[in-house]
Amino acid sequence: MSQRPCGRFEIHKLTCVSLFIAVLCTSCMLRMLQPPPTPAVLDEQQLPTKVAIIPFVNKTTNPDAGKVVRKMFYNFFSSLNYRDLEPYVIDDTLRRNNLYQVITAGDIVSPRTLGQLLGVDAVILGEVRSLGKIYALVYSDNQAGLKAQMVRCNTEEVIWELEHTIHLEEGDVPLSPLGLATTVLKTAINHQQASHLRAASELCMQMVATIPNPPAVTEPPPKIQALVHNGAGRLLRPGNYLRVAMIGDQNQIASWSIPPLFADLPMREQKPGVYIGAYRVKTHDRLPNGRLIGYLRSKKSVGSQWMDTLGPIKIGEPTLLPSAISKDRILNADHSPYLVKDALVVKAGAKLTVAPGTVVWFQSLGLIVKGELHIMGTKDNPVQLASLGPSSWKGIFLVQSRKDNTLNYCTISNAEFGFRAAKSKVSIQNCQFHENVWGIVLEEGSTDISGSLIRTSAKTGIAARKATVSVEASIITENGSGGFLLENSEARITQNNIENNGSWEIKVLDNRGLVNASHNWWGNKDPRDGDIIGPVAIQPVLQKPINFFWHE
Repeated sequence: MSQRPCGRFEIHKLTCVSLFIAVLCTSCMLRMLQPPPTPAVLDEQQLPTKVAIIPFVNKTTNPDAGKVVRKMFYNFFSSLNYRDLEPYVIDDTLRRNNLYQVITAGDIVSPRTLGQLLGVDAVILGEVRSLGKIYALVYSDNQAGLKAQMVRCNTEEVIWELEHTIHLEEGDVPLSPLGLATTVLKTAINHQQASHLRAASELCMQMVATIPNPPAVTEPPPKIQALVHNGAGRLLRPGNYLRVAMIGDQNQIASWSIPPLFADLPMREQKPGVYIGAYRVKTHDRLPNGRLIGYLRSKKSVGSQWMDTLGPIKIGEPTLLPSAISKDRILNADHSPYLVKDALVVKAGAKLTVAPGTVVWFQSLGLIVKGELHIMGTKDNPVQLASLGPSSWKGIFLVQSRKDNTLNYCTISNAEFGFRAAKSKVSIQNCQFHENVWGIVLEEGSTDISGSLIRTSAKTGIAARKATVSVEASIITENGSGGFLLENSEARITQNNIENNGSWEIKVLDNRGLVNASHNWWGNKDPRDGDIIGPVAIQPVLQKPINFFWHE
């Protein structure tokens, strides 16, 4: 039985509904000012019945772009008169047949093979071209681009195809209901994620509207416009309420599921087309990466569903870590997730090892290492370190550690400093730093960085002062102030993709000598005046970007 939401939640959602009406009216006027996308509809005769949306190929530097855009596309597509397979069913089948990695890597698998394997008449194939912030001379915008096609399986003929890109300038009114919903949830998700979801929502809504829709066999399925919840970016412990609101056609039967925790929990229609539900977390509930799905069905059981795009639901009691580690300790996935309430200090002489698949959440401060640190993630089981909740944490600080510290296959996000090292030695390989204030900050030490992604820092991606740093086979992009900031540092920067950073790509201050930044990719054009500041050698430049491991 669903629980009645508290009064504050109801008032908040009622306010959202009023705002929805106003913005959707504005949306209609804005759409009149821009032409709709024009698809190529090549075969509209005898449209297929059952369709599978295959995992999208990710051609962006955003590691989540393929999954986010595919989910959003599926959400709008599910309201058309096709029978569609749920993405998790498709993915499980592809993984069992060793095809998931093949497809997401961009290799071709014939539609005929996919149709036989999945039992469908047609497949939708997609390639995400962009999702994120684009910096120009005097402005920045959030861009989303997708190339997609529907292909008949038995003949491999293209039925529909479209390549489309949308731009939302900073401050734009989001045109789609989900776009508006994400602006309401800025206390639960960060601004960067909200902007990406707005762009993906508008892109997919426009594209799906151009797909030929077969006549309904019975009545058409009810439409879902948006689904929001209060569980994004936080941990729900026993006694907490997970609350969800879904907006769609009125006078329908609404429910929601988080498998395997519960299925088809009813929602009540609080106002026409606004459905509210809640679940109180029980003592033994534990779900580190829950998948939330909303359903809207007619009285005749014709239905649509919406897959959550705000992020996994985290439910359960974490393993608390002490404030200090004075002897060697290993953190592993079996006792994960771990929670650090204040600061965790690894004392001199102690070694902290973080095993593959481990998740560590920080409530306010961060990790201070005076001893030795080894984060030992793998490609299939990376380590995750992040803030618990919408506010940022301080990050990882390595202090005067001359040991061979290592970070392998880990993701560090939403911190003031993703990683900061002072008078220390460290090797960073195959890691992701995103949505931090500063990505990596190095002072008076030596650091090797390879195979890593440093993106969407509010300030600088990699900053070094009186340090020795080597960066290769990495991506440095979408950092607000700039890519590199080097002061009196010895730097070797080669075989990287360095592009689309805010005010500069590399800035050098009072340097000891010429910085070697040759053999890098700078985007489709050579760096503009102002992109390279100070004594930096960039020639020769790469003629095409380097591909990296996270494009799966």
